[in-house]
Order: sequence, then C-alpha cells, then structure tokens
Amino acid sequence: MTRLFPGQLEVVLHDLRTGKIVGIEGNLSNRAVGDESLVETESLEADVDDADIIGPYAQTNWNGEVLRSFTAVVRDEDRRPSGLICVNMRTAAFAAAADLLAAFSAVGQKPRSKALFAQDWREAANALIAETLSERGMTLVTARRTDKVALVAALDRAGILEMRGSPDYAAKALGMSRASIYNLLKDARREGASAGDNETAEVA
Repeated sequence: MTRLFPGQLEVVLHDLRTGKIVGIEGNLSNRAVGDESLVETESLEADVDDADIIGPYAQTNWNGEVLRSFTAVVRDEDRRPSGLICVNMRTAAFAAAADLLAAFSAVGQKPRSKALFAQDWREAANALIAETLSERGMTLVTARRTDKVALVAALDRAGILEMRGSPDYAAKALGMSRASIYNLLKDARREGASAGDNETAEVA
C-alpha cells in the first residue's frame, strides 16, 4: 500500500498479545519495530464499527503535522482482538492541492473581459446549446430529433447561424453533418412559422 503513495503513507502492525509494534512500512512516526504499542485494549471494542474499522480520525505526528488515519482490527479464531493494522497518511500535500484548486475556482473570480468575448459567437453558441439541453433535461447523446430542432432553432433565433463558418461549427458541436443542420433549420423555421400563424389566428 505504501508504494502507491511513497513518502505520504505509513502502515503500522501492532500485536495486541505482546503489546508491541511488529511491523512498519513507510515510517512517518519515528517509531520502530519492538516499540510499545501503547493501545488501551479494554476500551477498543467501543470504537470499532461493524467492519472492524476505527476511523478515519486525525492525529498529530511527532513533528506537528496532521495525519489522517484509520485502524483495522485483526481478530483470532475466538473473535478476540489480536492485532491492529494502522494506516496513517500525511494531509499537507492534499491541503496544498485543495488550496491550489480553490485559487482557480470561480470563488472570487473577476468578471471576464467583455472585450475578449463580446464578438465570440462560438462562446455564445456553446452557452446556448448547454442552456437549451439543460432546459429540456437532455444531453447530446440522449437528444431526440425534436430536441435537435429546438437546439438549431435557438441558434437561429440568436442570429448565430448567420455568422461565417457557423453551420460547420454547429455541426461539429452537435455531432452531426452540415446537411443535417440545414435540414433541422428548415424544420425549425417551418415550425416557427406555423406557431406564428396560430398565434395570429387566435388574436384575430
């Protein structure tokens, strides 16, 4: 196990019958084989869950660093605790990684530059596709023809399909051919015209 996280993980094996440490891999705690385990076996059962695990829990190492740990209880044939396998992991690297990710997160992020994105119809197309799929509770994989018509209709209403190169971009973004985009656009405009006629008739 310690080979998976070299320098970050320690595994300690305790023999409860002798009260000694009988094995250590990836030593972080400055202990040695033969040291006293210093485990209070009488109250051990109160901390063990149904899987014979204690933890995870935090503890402070000899140098002040915080370790994240859990302990597995080893039992003999009579189900009495005979040993412990303790796994201790350094948390500093993970905390640093979390801080780094937080620095790149949206929290505290400045508004994006209008100058950079004001004319970026591709960005607008991406946002509109995502928004339309979300509203319809669909993904590109599960989208039916009616959903695809709605996607193309949304791009058409926004004027995106009038941009140079936009049909090719839309075809790539939606995972279809350019001919399919035009066929869907024809259906979208036909449905839009029919809806307009119906509204006019209702008003009249």
